[in-house]
Amino acid sequence: MQLKTFIAILLFSFAQNFYSQDMRIDYNLVYKQDSLSSETISKRMVLLVQDGESRFCTEKQYQVDSLRSTGFYGFAVGDHVFDAVRDKQNRSSIYYYLSADVYKLTEPIQLDWKIEKEVAKKYGYNCQKATLSYKGRIWEAWFTQDIPLQEGPYIFKGLPGLIVEMEDKSHSYKFSFSGLKKDFQKMSFESLGFKLVNVSRNDLKKVKLDYYNDPFREMTSGNVKAKFRDEKGNEIEPNFREMTKNVRTSLKKNNNPIELSEAIKYP
Repeated sequence: MQLKTFIAILLFSFAQNFYSQDMRIDYNLVYKQDSLSSETISKRMVLLVQDGESRFCTEKQYQVDSLRSTGFYGFAVGDHVFDAVRDKQNRSSIYYYLSADVYKLTEPIQLDWKIEKEVAKKYGYNCQKATLSYKGRIWEAWFTQDIPLQEGPYIFKGLPGLIVEMEDKSHSYKFSFSGLKKDFQKMSFESLGFKLVNVSRNDLKKVKLDYYNDPFREMTSGNVKAKFRDEKGNEIEPNFREMTKNVRTSLKKNNNPIELSEAIKYP
């Protein structure tokens, strides 16, 4: 009995040591931007655990930032949705990209997890169910102590094991584990290549409403220079009125954010 206990402790210590090191966890995300539509969007996401911190972002953005971390400053298109960082003090920050600026929101995140008795095998791991009510959504998560990381997709962390699957009750958002790697391109999580502005929740709401009211203000005021071309490459004069109308329509359709209670009520 003592030998079995010793072996169990030894294996657990080995697992903790292995998974306390840097790694990359891949997820597939399927979600709905428009709650009134059945159309879904799929994205490949990455969770980077590095030097006691973590970052969750799209794989496309990770690839762009990996290039920039090697000294590449050419043109590259990223994908900035769901960009969240947990620092060494266990504070979570979410990054929002509008025009030429990136807004960093850092605020206390209270996740009142309820660990259920239900267990299942998922993605080859022994998993247990947990539920969570957070900012207007009811979530069902599956975590595994086979990977003893208190991490998960987006800002969802703090369970006694890695979250490998998570879906809200309305089936608007679903994260699914797709792989784990020990080797990946490391980088500074703060080095995003944009002007960084720290904001409060109220500040962020004002920024979003200002953007809705005048999304091309920086261009029309001359603060940002941009050239517009047609399909043949000929330079054209932009129709900012029509472009503003299209942006507003798009913002109104995007009425199903992951933090549902923080949805902006556009006029």
